[in-house]
Amino acid sequence: MNLVTPLCHFRDIPPTRGEIGGSLPLLRTRTRSLVSAGSISIWAERALRVNNLPPCGGDVTKVTKGGTLPHTPVPPKIRSNARGMRKVMTDAELRLWNELRAHRLMGFGFRRQLPIAGYIVDFACPAEKLIVEVDGSQHANDRDRTYDQGRTRRLEADGWTVLRFWNDDVLKGVDNVCMHILIVAGKDKA
Repeated sequence: MNLVTPLCHFRDIPPTRGEIGGSLPLLRTRTRSLVSAGSISIWAERALRVNNLPPCGGDVTKVTKGGTLPHTPVPPKIRSNARGMRKVMTDAELRLWNELRAHRLMGFGFRRQLPIAGYIVDFACPAEKLIVEVDGSQHANDRDRTYDQGRTRRLEADGWTVLRFWNDDVLKGVDNVCMHILIVAGKDKA
């Protein structure tokens, strides 16, 4: 059997916007490589890609359950800070992320170190407008507590629900933290 298909298309339907290949039809050019396994040969072909999307942070409208919302531009400095914070997570954040990632917690889609309203939140579930913050001992002093309260008020003004947990709570009882998240989201009975 001789199967010839581009590596970016494993289905009969064309890719949609955001998938590999974009929304444009596959334009075949010269063959790049041949991968053979027994009698199956897969030809990988280079597809010409035309990016007709606006740049990140541009004027893109997103369609949500409530209608269309304008995309909020994120300043490059905050975007790079969030990217750096994703690479260096605390032990408590990493432990909780392993429970939240890949829709593991009752199908909720969480994102980590997400820029929202000028702040970088630890974990956010945009579908439920839920933010989970994991705080260390440095958040116990008065100055940081005041800053966190102002930050929470700003995020709640935008319709987000903010949950805060101490590092010890996550490290010693991540199951209890996950149950509390489910209770607040209203999905504890399933």
